[in-house]
Amino acid sequence: MKIYITRHGETKWNIEKRIQGHLDSELTRKGLEGAKKLKERLADVKLDLIISSPLERAHKTARIIKGNRDIEIELENKLKEINCGEFQGNKFEDIWRENPEAKDKLRENPFGFVYPKGESLEKFYKRVANGYKEILNKHWGKDILIVAHGGTIRSIVAEMFDKPDGSTWFKNVVDNCSLSIYHYDGENFEEIVYNDTSYL
Repeated sequence: MKIYITRHGETKWNIEKRIQGHLDSELTRKGLEGAKKLKERLADVKLDLIISSPLERAHKTARIIKGNRDIEIELENKLKEINCGEFQGNKFEDIWRENPEAKDKLRENPFGFVYPKGESLEKFYKRVANGYKEILNKHWGKDILIVAHGGTIRSIVAEMFDKPDGSTWFKNVVDNCSLSIYHYDGENFEEIVYNDTSYL
């Protein structure tokens, strides 16, 4: 089976560098155009199913990609972005300036960090990993497109290649509307392309 993975289109808060987490903001014009270009990129690709985070920025991206194709969009709560609790809606620079110790803790021990009134990266990682394993078991043999978030995608890729220790957490870039493709034979994953943006 083939697994196609993309991150939602650019949002207003992406531009403003605000922490989104479980909150949402609208797709920008660039975000909408990116989703349309990804739709064109996948026009001749066989897809049996689209699985999306229920957060609107991902779900809207999924709906644009689907277009008029006869494909179901299945919403999966476990694909939501990490819950950043009290940090959500605030600008990164403001949060780190006001909470320098939190920034240090996050960099030193990503998986041990807990967002105030939110999730820890470890809990988030386990949630996403469990969700993606359930997807593989439920839809084995199908070619699927997953539409999710930067943190979610980093977690999935880390789980695919047995690196759930945070070592690649900040190194793996996931651009809006980028495309990553994997082949899965039931035991091992083969990376065909990661974070492709050549069509944007």
